[in-house]
Amino acid sequence: MDNSTGYVKGQKVITPAGEGQVLDVAGDEVTVQLESGVEKSFSEADLQDDSDAG
Repeated sequence: MDNSTGYVKGQKVITPAGEGQVLDVAGDEVTVQLESGVEKSFSEADLQDDSDAG
């Protein structure tokens, strides 16, 4: 199973803490700015792509 999703800066994602936008990617750690304005880092495995969420 390939877990490499290749998140990119600016991409909308769904995190365990809510929806947000990718700020930075370092290895399998992704820094996301949540809709609340908080910046938080997540493992790539904890994220879901939100680009097709209408």
